[in-house]
Amino acid sequence: SPRGGQALILAGKVRALTLGRFNVSFDDIQTVAAATLRHRLILNFEAEAEGITTDHIITQILQDVPRDAQAVAA
Repeated sequence: SPRGGQALILAGKVRALTLGRFNVSFDDIQTVAAATLRHRLILNFEAEAEGITTDHIITQILQDVPRDAQAVAA
């Protein structure tokens, strides 16, 4: 949802500012992703039966996101 993305960006900005930076890094987003998104995911029965958690899904998504501009351009 748009609010989920907005919450993720805002939380990343807050983390960066608390660490004394004005720019948001991928590490900021990665750190706050589970806290801001876990309640927005609904697991189906198959995922629950296999013991998959929302945190696991968020971690998998973050691993698939390219971390640098070269990977994005490719």
